[in-house]
Amino acid sequence: MNKFRAIDELMKLDEARFRRLYGFMAKGVQIEDPFTTHIADNVKIGKGTVIHPLSYIEEDVVIGKNCSIGPFARIRKHSRLKDNVTVGNFVEVNRSTIGKGSKAKHLTYLGDTVIGEDANIGAGTIVANYDGKVKSKTIIKNKAFIGSGSILVAPVTIGKNAMTGAGAVVTRNHNVPDGKVVIGVPARILKK
Repeated sequence: MNKFRAIDELMKLDEARFRRLYGFMAKGVQIEDPFTTHIADNVKIGKGTVIHPLSYIEEDVVIGKNCSIGPFARIRKHSRLKDNVTVGNFVEVNRSTIGKGSKAKHLTYLGDTVIGEDANIGAGTIVANYDGKVKSKTIIKNKAFIGSGSILVAPVTIGKNAMTGAGAVVTRNHNVPDGKVVIGVPARILKK
């Protein structure tokens, strides 16, 4: 392939990408910087959602209305974000569902995770979903609060209105009951 043909192919790909982005914009999605944003085919995004610069959204992703994505966010295949979700800078969402009104604003990895409504995922949270052989699920229920720097080792469930202290490591199969607070490494229930 000569260099002019290669340049022509790249320009065709870029033209298709811009058509896709402007199609979203025409439907009420705000894309702040189309030059640094990638949205793949087979993506659905609701009206009122803002996509900040340097965000990368893979195919088969559904994002609801009035969400905020990025900057520097990556939404990977088979992820579902309900309405009013915030996925901030340096957050990666992979094969996960985030419920209405929930937020993960900074430096987070959410793999194979189901998050309920109005949950808060603190900065630096990591869902350790892969043990070298099997990928396991993490469930974070409604209004849970995950403290900064928490590590959730799947499979694990964080209950409704439950909280992890900053830096807590919730080990596999040590579920956090509804309304309880866990702290430490490994995480244990805080006694009053």
